[in-house]
Amino acid sequence: MVRRFRALLGLLAALSAVGVQAEVSHSGYFKNQTAGSRSLVNGDPYLSNLTRLRLKPRYREGDWTIEAAYDLELLTGNFLDSPEFALLKGAPDPRYWTLQDEFYESGDLVARHQLYRGTVQWRSPMGDFRLGRQQVNWSTALIWNPMDILNPVSPLQLEPDERVGVDALLWDQPWGALGRISAVHAPQHEDEDGSTAARVKRYVAGVDAGLMLGEFADGDEDAAGLSGSGSLRGTGWRTELLWSQPAQGDSYWQAVADVNWSFRSGINLAVEYFYNGQPVPLQALDLSRLVASEPLYAGRHYTGVLVWQDINPFWQYRVVAIRNADDASWVLYPRSSWTLPVTEEVYLMAGAQIFGGDDDSEYGRLEMLGLFELQWYF
Repeated sequence: MVRRFRALLGLLAALSAVGVQAEVSHSGYFKNQTAGSRSLVNGDPYLSNLTRLRLKPRYREGDWTIEAAYDLELLTGNFLDSPEFALLKGAPDPRYWTLQDEFYESGDLVARHQLYRGTVQWRSPMGDFRLGRQQVNWSTALIWNPMDILNPVSPLQLEPDERVGVDALLWDQPWGALGRISAVHAPQHEDEDGSTAARVKRYVAGVDAGLMLGEFADGDEDAAGLSGSGSLRGTGWRTELLWSQPAQGDSYWQAVADVNWSFRSGINLAVEYFYNGQPVPLQALDLSRLVASEPLYAGRHYTGVLVWQDINPFWQYRVVAIRNADDASWVLYPRSSWTLPVTEEVYLMAGAQIFGGDDDSEYGRLEMLGLFELQWYF
């Protein structure tokens, strides 16, 4: 694993010495995140502390671009002794290449590193080709994203902007001035388990419309999706509709409808309805969420509200509220961030996940979680 990263850094260094036309840049951040809650298995309180250093070198020359994001992480706290952490360690990694590893582990510390992103891109007359670990996001909605099959993310994810990524080859080609055509293949170690999909996107009559077709979930599920977004008299709207046919079992639908507004006060408001045609049995849901590679839901009908605002250049907040309409359970997820008045780009963030409902409901059975972050960009 270490040799792979050294080879990558050596390649970037060698390329940076080629010609005066080359563009070399780098960025990154340092983050410390602390989260506290109780185990869903034994009820014991736990504290988890994640320290991450992310380095993002970038090299560009002519039609070629190489980008990477390398993470070095330290994980501490008594969360390492929890049943949840034991499940996370045993969960399979959905990515094709082994570009992540734990190089030290004890009862008090886990040290690991990974290539969070790493791509080679070629801009050709036939379109853009991008190979490597990347994010392929074809969704449009704000809280739930059923069409984001290759890079799924849960609305309750502690880091909303972090996605596992997929090892794939992506082709992307403009379709006139108002459209794009994309195709992606994400291999697996067995040829029949790979994912292959294509999307056509076009702006037509004030609507940004998209059509997606593909084979996903280790080659065992065919899927087709429609998406659209636009605005009408100051009200924005977004929608996604996904049909899936597993190799075993009946076909099912997932759908999202969203309306959103931006007010002069700076407040942004979005209201979403989510229909989930494949509920997961509640008894198997709580811990399955930890090890599954896609979001799981116990109900069929959900409503959500997302509010966010930049109160001033130094203070922003974001609040997500979700209600399971089938069992009346709910979750409130507020996050507030502050920019420190220093010359460096440093942020503080505090948040919480507050759950309510009956003890045998989807969200009522979960434990409150507190979250604090310090992040420095460079």
